[in-house]
Amino acid sequence: MNKDLDTLTSMLTYRRPAGSQTEAEFIDRFLMPLGVKKDQFGNLIKAIGEDNPTVLWSSHTDSVHFKGGYQKVEYDGKFLRLPQKSKSNCLGADCAAGVWIMMEMIQANVPGLYIFHAAEEIGTLGSTAIAEKTPELLANIKVAVAFDRRRTDSVITHQGQRCCSDAFGKSIAAQLPEGYKLDPTGVLTDTKRYMKLVPECSNLSVGYYDEHSPDERQDVAHLIKLRDHMVKIDQSKFVIERDPSKVDLPGSVLHKVASFKRKQPTTVYDLVYSNPGPIARFLEDEVGLGFNEVKSVIDYQISKDRFDTDNLGDLFDGQLPFAS
Repeated sequence: MNKDLDTLTSMLTYRRPAGSQTEAEFIDRFLMPLGVKKDQFGNLIKAIGEDNPTVLWSSHTDSVHFKGGYQKVEYDGKFLRLPQKSKSNCLGADCAAGVWIMMEMIQANVPGLYIFHAAEEIGTLGSTAIAEKTPELLANIKVAVAFDRRRTDSVITHQGQRCCSDAFGKSIAAQLPEGYKLDPTGVLTDTKRYMKLVPECSNLSVGYYDEHSPDERQDVAHLIKLRDHMVKIDQSKFVIERDPSKVDLPGSVLHKVASFKRKQPTTVYDLVYSNPGPIARFLEDEVGLGFNEVKSVIDYQISKDRFDTDNLGDLFDGQLPFAS
């Protein structure tokens, strides 16, 4: 465990806003030695095994830190976390934990197409670019799994709408540590951008809590246990059922979206300004975003001078401009 803990601790000392110098240094230190290749959108890609992999493993290299640079990290015997008086706004286990899992899988020669996505936290820009501009990369992919979810027990089946079949979810949960179960409350990570191209898209819990906040912490033992299962994963047992051409939204979400559309004024700004209550309730009750998550994203985008209220227009086709 000491080697694993040392590596994880070192990774978490990097504050990694999208496009920052520190993110670039993180990539150079931990990922380039694995033989990944950078595409035109900044994503880092490596294939292992068969010539045309059918399974895509993903994570993202950026974090929601307000500024690049470095931070101190401490281990309390269970969690890696920021020291009490740290000035950092988050730990960055989202998604350094997922990056670490994939590094370990690559070193164990687990077959698949590995993509370390760029700019997930500011709108899933890297995965969106792949889906829209180089979809041929995914032509043979049947399963896309992201290691990018809080807690220790989720196999995400819905990201706004259904992203994987229950049959697939159960087939991968059966090979994960005890306690993993189907979870329909996902919001958005990179695999959502592949839902119209790839039959089974999901993301898995990796053991972090209170992401996007100074209280973020990473359960180290859980992450190591998950790694131990993933390096032995049997992809032949995955069940592929979902038809990516079909949209499957929960009825209550469809009703809410239709209601919003009927009330929509001439601009998104006017819509948000005149209907703050329904939109806030939708974000909290249907999407599952709390105050800290929404505030951290808004603060981050304001700090980067990137905030644009028109981005909220994505809400009405089941999309959101920020990540889970």
